[in-house]
Amino acid sequence: MEVKLGVGLWQTVTAQNLVELTGLAEELGYHQLWYGNHKLYRDMYVGLALAAYRSRSMEIGTFISEPYSYHPAMIAAAIGTIDEICGGRAILCLGAGAANFKELGLKRTMPLTAIKETIEICRGLFTGNKTTYRGEMFSVEDSWLHFQTRPDLPIYVATRGDKMFKLSGELADGVMVATYASPAGIQQGLDLIDDGGKAAGRTWKDMPIISRVDACVHPDGEVARNAVRPMISMLLMGSYPDRNFVHRLGLKVPEALERICKQKNELLSIQNGHLVPDEFVDAFAWAGTAEEVAQKVAAVVDMGITQITYLPHPPQGEGFEPNITRFATEVMPRVRALLKA
Repeated sequence: MEVKLGVGLWQTVTAQNLVELTGLAEELGYHQLWYGNHKLYRDMYVGLALAAYRSRSMEIGTFISEPYSYHPAMIAAAIGTIDEICGGRAILCLGAGAANFKELGLKRTMPLTAIKETIEICRGLFTGNKTTYRGEMFSVEDSWLHFQTRPDLPIYVATRGDKMFKLSGELADGVMVATYASPAGIQQGLDLIDDGGKAAGRTWKDMPIISRVDACVHPDGEVARNAVRPMISMLLMGSYPDRNFVHRLGLKVPEALERICKQKNELLSIQNGHLVPDEFVDAFAWAGTAEEVAQKVAAVVDMGITQITYLPHPPQGEGFEPNITRFATEVMPRVRALLKA
């Protein structure tokens, strides 16, 4: 079974380092590169343009694009431009987003409606035809993109929310199942995708499914686990007050950590990553030695998930390069051996 391997990067790296990491990932055989969209960091679309220009074969995707700070029509124009730069390798991955909205005075309202209308507006504009769309949240009036784009430019949705999984099953071209690290959690998402897909007459097996997990590979397993705790704290903050995805796995967020999440402050959440229990690391991250991570990844691939993307979280003092290299050269060969066995 061939596994399509992707890597996601936040905008904490310099533009030059992003170009270098793109080249490294492609040399190591990665199939996809996704670039983050935290507000007031380096711009996502500028970074994607650099990665698109530097790469030759990898698919290049948004990680993620949300319609609260960027109108759906502008999203269509931006990803269409990226697709032009890379010669038809772009993927638009949408999500409701969560990070840095408070700092910009934005509110994530009616996320299901927002994503649904964004998909429909983008698809209309990708055709090259004049588009008029009047939705509850977004509208375009007699509008078109003033350059040619692929009518079938793929639109994925990234989510860990129940209702968004169902919407994705109904409307999206693909789904990024976000942050579930175990088969039990991922299966819950797949079942919800199937519920939504009934209206379209399809199941999750009829569309690309990406398992997206935060990860750290390190010779010292405890160092790796500690490296991912801040991100897990932040994802719990981002989803607050939704705890369905937590309770479904038999977990409960500790009260001290829940008080931090409630404040919706990204920096504060990262600083309190030490409050994340070990069982949350196991549920929402691939962290440990190469052998430990390979076991976790193989269990997911064995479900029939042939696309995985991880977000590397290097320990303090270590850059992204070692983790990107270890995952490709130490983890994936072990995954293939486990699956073959």
